Formats: sequence, C-alpha cells, structure tokens
Amino acid sequence: MHMTRTVPWPERSQMVIDALYEQDKEKRHKILYRLFAGFASQSDLPGIAFADDLMDMFPDAKIILNQRQDVHSFAKSVAGSLMFFHTWSYILSTILLKPHRLHWKMHFGIYRIFNQKLGTDLDWNYNTLVDLYGKYNEWVKEEARKRNRPVLEWQPHEGWEPICKFLGKPVPPPEVPFPHKNDRKEMQRLKVIMVAHGLLAWAGLGAAVYAGVKYGPKYLGELRQFVIDWVR
Repeated sequence: MHMTRTVPWPERSQMVIDALYEQDKEKRHKILYRLFAGFASQSDLPGIAFADDLMDMFPDAKIILNQRQDVHSFAKSVAGSLMFFHTWSYILSTILLKPHRLHWKMHFGIYRIFNQKLGTDLDWNYNTLVDLYGKYNEWVKEEARKRNRPVLEWQPHEGWEPICKFLGKPVPPPEVPFPHKNDRKEMQRLKVIMVAHGLLAWAGLGAAVYAGVKYGPKYLGELRQFVIDWVR
C-alpha cells in the first residue's frame, strides 16, 4: 500500500478520508482492513498516518522506520515535493477531476491527524518540517514500545542486509538492484502529469461551454420542435 495505490482509485481515496475523520477506533479499523486487504506491506502515505492503528491491526507485522542521514534533507525533500499539493495552483488546476480532489483532501486530512498526534502546526514550513521529522520518529517508536514491538531504524544506504536480517529473509544476490522509487525527477514528472490532466479537463469544459453558447440555441430549438411534433 502506497499513495500510488490510492489516488487512481477514488473509492480507495475515499476510504482513506473516511478513516482519517473516523473517531471510533473499531469503525476506523474496519475501514482500514478494507483498504489494506490484499496488500502484504505498506510504505509512505497513507499508512504512516495510521501507524498506531496498523500496529494493533497487524500484531505480527514488522516495523521498519526509514531514516534520513540529515533531517534537513528530509525537510527539503518534503518542501519540494508534497507541499506542492497544498498550493492553490495545484488545487485550482485539478479541481474538476475527482481523483485529484480526493488526493488533496487526503493530504489535508493526513496533516490534520499529524497535528493531533504530534502537536505540529498545519501551516507547515521548513522549520515545522524539521520539527515534524523528530516528533514523528519518536511517536512511532513510543507506540511500538507500548506494544512491545521491535523497530528497525534503517537508512537506504544500508541496503538489503539489515532489512533481510530483521525479516528473517535471505539477502538477494548481487545482481538484484535495490529498489529505487520516488526520487526528485520522478516527483517532478508526477506533478507535470497531474497538472496536465487538470488543465485538459479545464480545456474540455471550456470547449463544451463554447459549443453550448455558439451552437446551443440552434439545437435547442430543433429539439423543442421535435418534442412538439412528437406530442402532437
């Protein structure tokens, strides 16, 4: 489960939003069980907003806390990627498309949950992102301690070995490359694609309005005459 497994499917996005605003734990878990059905693991959003719930729901799951070498690299990365989805240019350009509307609703709901759980400020900026990094890591570790669950604190440059040892799995052979996704170029490409989809929707709406204004009266008159003739 990952954000790329929710945004293209409005029904999944809506489940995330419903879970974010559901105060009853039992009802929230029912929603999350449906959302995560069929997935063997989770990374990134939306699951990180429900880390405490997922620990209760899946008591045998292994917890790997992905770390950055430098907190400032995290802040720069988020400021240059996820915060784009909070801008008015993104919201207004994609508002006609339901998947994109649900996408930014998810983001705002997730940040609202972070504010509640971590005591952060919704009006995030570089400084609050730096603060968020430490608070989130401590929150995950504290929730794991409450449940007597081990946590692997891991950095990507460490490669396969720590993860495989933690999971009790063999290390892949040298020719198997370590997975690499969500880099800066990929995020930039994703932004362009999402905004392009939104602008195409606006172009389609504009064309429809133009056609309606230019040709509508003629065809409405013909339709009216057809109905009159048919009634007669």
